Amino acid sequence: MAKMINKVRLIKFIRLYPLLAIAILLIAYLLGAFSDQRDPIIDQQYLITALYLFIVVVPVAVIIAFLIIGKSSDNLFKQVKSDEIKFANQDPFNLPKVKMGGYKLALLTNRPPEFTGLTGDTYQADAAALCNLNPNHTPPVAQCECGFYAYKDKGEARFEASINPGAFLIAVDLYGVGFEYERGWRSESQVVKALYLPKRCMRCRVLTPKVFVTTFKLGYGTSSWWQWQVRCGICSSSFKSEDKLSFNQLAQQLKVEIR
Repeated sequence: MAKMINKVRLIKFIRLYPLLAIAILLIAYLLGAFSDQRDPIIDQQYLITALYLFIVVVPVAVIIAFLIIGKSSDNLFKQVKSDEIKFANQDPFNLPKVKMGGYKLALLTNRPPEFTGLTGDTYQADAAALCNLNPNHTPPVAQCECGFYAYKDKGEARFEASINPGAFLIAVDLYGVGFEYERGWRSESQVVKALYLPKRCMRCRVLTPKVFVTTFKLGYGTSSWWQWQVRCGICSSSFKSEDKLSFNQLAQQLKVEIR
């Protein structure tokens, strides 16, 4: 969990970095870094040197931090797939009963609309997981990545949504055999309970969304698809009626509640 908190803090700092850079440039300007004042408050050479250090040191520090966090995540993933982590219950026929539920991100694609995970796999509101790597697997399997994933914490899923434009936050219930991790679950089957609407239009990022619209996304080979987004009245005005769905219409087609 500490690694995730550090990752969130780092991303938030990167978002604030442009404002910080502007503030530092303004301070340097007021102190005379870019003028020929005879008696500046601070020697101009010192100010220029400090600016060069800021330009070089901060980006390098951020890159190093990303490398460290990425390395830690890779090590944790390898540890999960290895025998270093033992099962809490050694008897597969006497597994404890735990209520599994959480939150995750999904795109809305195709016509009629369906859910598409960030990994590219499509699924319905009520679905059982399949393993694309080994058809003999009944997900989830300990030494494989197959299965449905979900975060335990809604706030963590919301943060992931903020760095995945076009994705929707959904609430899910997980069933069957499952694995519990520090931050979430991996399960055999899944039922989508609700889809949460963003507060702002997915295009202008200012006005309140009013309708779902679909746009055709071109890709390479067979990777082209239709993607649904929510738009405000202005940003959706150029779409044809057949390329729009009201909130109720989309809820009926997906068979989920929209909140």
